[in-house]
Amino acid sequence: MNILSIILAAVLSPFFIGVVNQTKAFFAGRKGPGFFRLYFTIGKLLRKSRMLPENSTWIFDIAQSASLASVAVAVIIFPWTGGGGVSSFVPVAFFFYMLAAGRFLTVLGALDAGNAFEGMGSSREVQFSAFAEIVVFIVLGFLVFLSADTSLSGVLSGIGVEDWKDNVIPLVLVFLAFVAVFLSENCRVPFDDPETHLELTMIHEAMLLDVGGPDLAFALYGAALKFELLAAFLVMMVMPCFGNGWVHAAALFAGVGLISVAVGVIESVMARMRFLKSPQSLMGAALIAALAVLVFVCF
Repeated sequence: MNILSIILAAVLSPFFIGVVNQTKAFFAGRKGPGFFRLYFTIGKLLRKSRMLPENSTWIFDIAQSASLASVAVAVIIFPWTGGGGVSSFVPVAFFFYMLAAGRFLTVLGALDAGNAFEGMGSSREVQFSAFAEIVVFIVLGFLVFLSADTSLSGVLSGIGVEDWKDNVIPLVLVFLAFVAVFLSENCRVPFDDPETHLELTMIHEAMLLDVGGPDLAFALYGAALKFELLAAFLVMMVMPCFGNGWVHAAALFAGVGLISVAVGVIESVMARMRFLKSPQSLMGAALIAALAVLVFVCF
């Protein structure tokens, strides 16, 4: 059952990006590219030949495929059907380390290309991730305190209705703090604009300026998987466990769909903030998460 849910997660990830784009198109009064545009884009890129910068080494050659592999490991260990399985033996920090490994490999590939803009984007990416990491570990600390477990499935499946009744304020604060991480890590407004084409304002996209063909397909698919994973983590943070089965998986994927719609709404009604405001916003999210821990411990 968990294998089927992993396959379903792998198949649906580009669809959720389509949900975001169609929501933005609806608010803009456009027809939109369709829910399945990313599938066609990935298929077209896979049929193209690879492009390698003249002075790049084997690091650039394997960066995108290795990055996708690390994200795929995170997909495999995620508890899509609730508790149990391999996720009950995997520490929750390992899940985020796999996502961080994907970022690290992408940054190495961008630096190996020798492009000044990619180096600038890599610097910004590492800076943002350093601030986001603070929020992530404060949130994880709160979830470990709440669930009295350190495993991935234990942390995400340990929140029940009684926990919401007793700790509604800390849970809401932690949810809001992780929303900031979710938007930042997925290069979404207000932290970044996934549709920007101006190199000086790029953060995540700047690292892919020399990537094309199958490597770009791997990067786009890996980004879709990361979006789905963090959205699923966000949903399971607040969703009571429905047992170990397809009911839980269906509720989880429905929640990811709602998160996708919410992202489309946010990008339709908000503008991207100034670059220097983004680290301040992430530090504000860290303070909100720390306040949640303080309220939980003291009250």
